[in-house]
Amino acid sequence: MTAQRKPFIVERDVTPQQFVNLLILQPTPFCNIDCDYCYLPERTSARRMTLDTLERTIERVLASGLVGPKLSIVWHAGEPLALPISFYEQAFQVIEKLADREIDHSLQTNGMLLNDSWCKFIKRHRIKVGISIDGPAFIHDAHRKTRSGKGTHAQAMAGAAMRKHEIDFHVIAVITAESLDHADQIFNFFLDQDICRVGFNIEEVEGVNTGSTLTGETVEGRMKAFFERMHFLQKACGGRVSIREFDRAYQSIALSSDDDGENGYKHNDQVVPFGIISVDHEGKFSTFSPELLGMKSETYGDFFFGNLQTQDLGDALENEKFQKVFADIETGVRQCAESCEYYAFCGGGAPSNKYYENGSFASTETMFCRYTIQWPLDIVLADLEATLGEKNEARHLESMQASE
Repeated sequence: MTAQRKPFIVERDVTPQQFVNLLILQPTPFCNIDCDYCYLPERTSARRMTLDTLERTIERVLASGLVGPKLSIVWHAGEPLALPISFYEQAFQVIEKLADREIDHSLQTNGMLLNDSWCKFIKRHRIKVGISIDGPAFIHDAHRKTRSGKGTHAQAMAGAAMRKHEIDFHVIAVITAESLDHADQIFNFFLDQDICRVGFNIEEVEGVNTGSTLTGETVEGRMKAFFERMHFLQKACGGRVSIREFDRAYQSIALSSDDDGENGYKHNDQVVPFGIISVDHEGKFSTFSPELLGMKSETYGDFFFGNLQTQDLGDALENEKFQKVFADIETGVRQCAESCEYYAFCGGGAPSNKYYENGSFASTETMFCRYTIQWPLDIVLADLEATLGEKNEARHLESMQASE
């Protein structure tokens, strides 16, 4: 593949971008199940965010001057539905009282606790929902288990039955080595369940998940074949199932062809300060990759840059740890810009993947890059080129026939 690159200029003054695009709130680190590929370190802790902590968090984020006319809030980083509806009723009242702009709420759940009451609450507040389902039961239950070792597919599918409440949702499916030989079964499962929007997360080396079944040369060929088959199946079904990785690739290619002087350069919130703000249940905040929230490292200690109960967001700019993390991320982005033909389509990758896969933010390609950015782009480009070639050949034949 040959991708156009936008020249990369490092801004040496450490300044945040204009707007916070995403605020991730961790109401509790607790999760009611025990997926073996989970990266979160404290998912047995039942601690929860207080309303006072939430209020201080929203006050300081809004007071930062970084929030535009709309703010997206995602409740995540644990199982958000482990807290009762009453908590969210009060939390939404706090946010509504403080926010003088549009707030867009989302939550990511394993779906097991969803019931009619939750669905009514979700619908009333127009909350966007993502459910984690890895595919059919034999795939899903291999990794997504209760703490007693039982599969969770049946309960997750009960949660997915939100259509009786006319609630739209998307699904995130984690791909492991067990998935790679079952592309048809996984795709047809989503098709048969009328699940229209699917995103594939790979089993990553991240946080406390120090290994992945997707490493190794023998796996790479199977992974590429998996994505090629998924793309074929998406086209064959007329787009009834939309796969995030291919939709993102088509969008990136379309932007790269725009004659606006930008060469389709993708803005990457994960490599700029405060593009994404992640706040834990105690008010401690991080930025850059959301997966850094709550993580510890030998190099940096942890990835918290302050606590919004007592500090402003801007205080992080004077934090030595923040400056070191940002400088290393900046170095890695520069290296990507100088060496990677896909840079224009990803804007420098995900810092968390670089750190946990390569041992340093100041690094380049990761397994995540290859599998979810590069290969979907290559597959889509090859398909577009083949389709364009067929159309050109057909036009040529029509022209020859007309001239006879």
